[in-house]
Amino acid sequence: MHQVYLIHGVPVYTRPLPSGDMAVWHPYNEGIRGIVEPICRGCGYWQAEFKNWVIKQAHVTRVRNELAAHGHLVRTDLP
Repeated sequence: MHQVYLIHGVPVYTRPLPSGDMAVWHPYNEGIRGIVEPICRGCGYWQAEFKNWVIKQAHVTRVRNELAAHGHLVRTDLP
């Protein structure tokens, strides 16, 4: 399920991947990077080509919960 979290007014987008992993992307913002990177590091890998994190399936729920703890979920099931 696609989800958008609003953290300090900046949207952080998540989307499922066919593998069961999850992509995490946000517009360039150093403050948000300082929040999102520590949440994602160790749970997957940075995919430079797309400028997003890929979170391994085993960590998806934890990463979603931590993103929600830093902001709030504003949208689900985007196209």
